[in-house]
Amino acid sequence: MVEVRHSTWDNPETIAYFAERNVSFCNIDQPQLGRALSPTAHVTSPIGYVRLHGRNYDQWFEPEKPSDRYNYLYKSNELIGWKERVETIASEAKITFVIANNHFEAKAGVNGLQLKHMLTGRRVAAPESLIEHYPELKAIADPLGQGQAPASLPLLRTDKPA
Repeated sequence: MVEVRHSTWDNPETIAYFAERNVSFCNIDQPQLGRALSPTAHVTSPIGYVRLHGRNYDQWFEPEKPSDRYNYLYKSNELIGWKERVETIASEAKITFVIANNHFEAKAGVNGLQLKHMLTGRRVAAPESLIEHYPELKAIADPLGQGQAPASLPLLRTDKPA
């Protein structure tokens, strides 16, 4: 797995080099500052990988507190593009991972649930306290029962034949 952040890495020769060596490419979302890598949907190995860092432009390079850099809640319209990219990546990869790194105040969890809902078209289960804190979840999420665990650990699983 390789994660690069500069746009000069996004060229056919580099992508082919990774694919020839079976090195997974990390498709990232980040603030588009300077020559930052734009969103991609590359698959260079059986593992598809996406990492959403958030888009906190003001705090990206000089955060007031370490937690500020990833203090970002994606809006639904920002996740739509990633839904489409994830579907493209998943259609080519054997297994696909989507990691939200905007973890401050459980925003990664909120965006993960929103993206899961977008990908499946089904309501999702979420802790009641998360739904209370982020009321936008009420439209797509049902509270987990007291002490109830999710049916399975993965947020989304679509097993593919070997």
